[in-house]
Amino acid sequence: MTWLHLGWSGETMKRVILISLLLTCLFAPIHSQAQASPIGVDLDCDQQTIEINVHPEQNAPVNVNCVVSNTGSLNQKINVDGSVEGNGFSLILSESSFELAAGEDASFVATFSASPRSEVAIEDYNITATIESIGQEPILIPIGQLGSSSEASGQVKSMPYSRMTFQVQDKSTVIIDEVIDDDEGFYQVQLTLFNDGNVDDDIIVEIMNIQELSDLGITHSFYSVTPFYFGVDFYREVVTPGSTSNAGFMLFGIDELPEESFNFEIDLRAYSLTDDSAPYIDVTVDAQVSGSTSTGGAFGIESVSNDDLQLVGIAGGGVIGLIVLLVLISKLTKKAGKQKIAAKEAKRVAKAERKAGKAGRKAMKKAGISEKQIAEEFDDDLDFDDLDDDFDFEDL
Repeated sequence: MTWLHLGWSGETMKRVILISLLLTCLFAPIHSQAQASPIGVDLDCDQQTIEINVHPEQNAPVNVNCVVSNTGSLNQKINVDGSVEGNGFSLILSESSFELAAGEDASFVATFSASPRSEVAIEDYNITATIESIGQEPILIPIGQLGSSSEASGQVKSMPYSRMTFQVQDKSTVIIDEVIDDDEGFYQVQLTLFNDGNVDDDIIVEIMNIQELSDLGITHSFYSVTPFYFGVDFYREVVTPGSTSNAGFMLFGIDELPEESFNFEIDLRAYSLTDDSAPYIDVTVDAQVSGSTSTGGAFGIESVSNDDLQLVGIAGGGVIGLIVLLVLISKLTKKAGKQKIAAKEAKRVAKAERKAGKAGRKAMKKAGISEKQIAEEFDDDLDFDDLDDDFDFEDL
């Protein structure tokens, strides 16, 4: 009767009683609360470290499953919220609020994303579940109240990736019409590498059909002017993200022009040493060798002495002289062919080494390197010009 005389309604009385019970539970000894706490929430996500692929062709958000639970003894309204540090990432929750009975749980999805081509970065994230109110007749719970919130946290990463473009500057067919001699007879194409990845990329360019070129008598080398780099078998450079490589070149030529012209291709491949899963890029250089109808000297013979020519004169003119001359040419050609076959490989190796040295000198001169430094870089003691294909008619 006393409550009614004070003018309190039955609903107000229920709320007062409920609050009294709640306060009693909150200030009860800890072991008592553990047995039957009126409020409580738990949050659990199945992944703590989030890795996002930011490759422009593979970029995709990452979904993480989370579960929020009402661990209290009363109905609860629970709000969930998420945040991630840094501007390169975003976090979206599929749900923001739940009304759960005592002991009930619910699932939601946390979606992490990052922009394609993002830099490699690591940031912290946090997802929080907070009790807003309890009971059938909602009673607001003060923020920070013991047991009224739960958190799930971790790190989100944008992962490194390799991606590049590889081009040959001049796509027109290269015509080889002279042999390699001193600083002449070299033909070059410029190689351009662009790093479209998000890490420093160590890139190799090499020839895939090198044996085929060797069989055709084509020699080659690679070099870069800044910084100076010279290598016979491949071109290599570390390129920073969003940058184009320094000026890289491929030199090639032929030691001896054939009688017949022919076309050939140089198959180049660029690939990453930083990421062996990154796709390689193939580029083809079209080239043509302009044939020569004569290999030099009289009747295509490299060397004929005066004494040899006198033999033709002694034989007389007319048909007899012509026959003797043809026989002589035939013998000379066979002899020369045998000697050339025997010396061809040795000469090719020697000329390749000489060409490599001269190409290096030429590149260093272009780069403004002094003659003294060039002399220190290369050894001029060996003279590969000493190789001689001449033969002696006395051997016939």
